[in-house]
Amino acid sequence: MTRIVAFFNQKGGTAKTTSTLNVAAALGERDQRVLAMDLDPQASLTMAFGVDVGTLERSVYDLFLDDDLRTDEVALTTRMRGVSVVPSHPDFATAEMALINELERERLLQAKLRGPGIDDYDFVLIDAPPALGLISINILVAADDLIIPIEPHPLSLLVLPRLFETIGRVRRLNPAMRVLGFLPTKVHPTSRLVSDMLDNLRDGYPDISILPSIPLSVKGAESIAAQTSILEYLPRSPLSQAYRDVASIIIEQSDPANAVAGGAHV
Repeated sequence: MTRIVAFFNQKGGTAKTTSTLNVAAALGERDQRVLAMDLDPQASLTMAFGVDVGTLERSVYDLFLDDDLRTDEVALTTRMRGVSVVPSHPDFATAEMALINELERERLLQAKLRGPGIDDYDFVLIDAPPALGLISINILVAADDLIIPIEPHPLSLLVLPRLFETIGRVRRLNPAMRVLGFLPTKVHPTSRLVSDMLDNLRDGYPDISILPSIPLSVKGAESIAAQTSILEYLPRSPLSQAYRDVASIIIEQSDPANAVAGGAHV
């Protein structure tokens, strides 16, 4: 059964896009079939896969507004092993206004991800926008698991109460959704900020796992500039291994036998 995992945080700059791309690559290495979905109008994930946004015939904008369009009809094959992408487009910024009068507008993405063609994938990874609007609500309704990328910055902790308030409100529409864990990103191992943040997460959210930390490295940005993953760009680096470790946890927790021991229902 296809597992839908969203990298979700309304705060920008938390490495949602790079995490989505590199975890997708790590899952592909493990012979998993992955569909990466770019639901950010900035289309950063789309461009990171080397897609020319200006030449797109279809994007996630069309997927949301065309009832008859299937998700797999929008997906593009990438150069990464086992990974396809549903591209975004700047026009997607207007989608919320266009959808405001739609019936069950909070469930549009859920319907698409339960439709034909989705069973061709083992995982759908969603790169969420840095906002808490209608598109984000769609993501929360559709997702099986949430991963919350979080950078070591004082503001990172301040936005979490609102995030979990939103998750709590959406829970009635998606009671099975789990928070798989916090994903610390841009981590310098000797930083006091990192140590304090991790302690605060453990104290404030004791039921939520902390996933393997993603090291701070300029090589990650270099790989994005080269339109590839860090796993291909620098396969033996600590950064690559960290993403492989996260992918291993996702695979493990997708097993129904591990559902209770896995992510938190908050």
